Amino acid sequence: MNTRFTMGVFLLITALSGVGGVMAQEPPTTAEGLVQSMKRADMTYRQLMQMMGEATATMTLGILAENKQMVEQGTHFIFTHPAPNHNPWSIMPAEDQAGFKQALLAFDQILDTHSRALLEAARAGDWAQANQSYNDLTTACITCHEAWREKAVTRIAPPSD
Repeated sequence: MNTRFTMGVFLLITALSGVGGVMAQEPPTTAEGLVQSMKRADMTYRQLMQMMGEATATMTLGILAENKQMVEQGTHFIFTHPAPNHNPWSIMPAEDQAGFKQALLAFDQILDTHSRALLEAARAGDWAQANQSYNDLTTACITCHEAWREKAVTRIAPPSD
C-alpha cells in the first residue's frame, strides 16, 4: 500500500476521531509510558491482537442482537487490555520502531474514542449510531494493520526472565 496514502488515512482518522478532546485523565505521552500504564500479561503482541479481534467480534454480536452487555464486554477489553510480555515495538525492524511507537500512542487513543462512542450509543439504545461507531473503530484497526502488519517481524523470541 502507498505509504503517503496510508499516512493520509491515518491523519484523517486521527483528526476525525476527536483524539484531541478533553479526557478525564491525561494519556501517556510516550509508548514506554503507555506500556508502563498497563498490566503486563503473559502473551505476545500477536496474541494480544487476537484478543482485540475477539473483543470486536463480541461487539459485532452485541450490535446485531441489540445486546448492551455484549457491547460493554467488548469495549471493556479495549479500554483495559494488558500490555504483552515484551515491548510491542520490538516486533518491528529497528528503523520502524520510532514510527510504530507513535502509532501505538495514537491508535490506543483512537480505539478508546471510538469504543467509548460505541458504548454510549449502545447504552442509549441507538443501534444505528452504535454501528457507525463500530465501523469507525474497525476502520482504525484496519488502517493500523495496513500500515504496520507487513513490517512486523514474524517471530519474537520469548522474553528471558
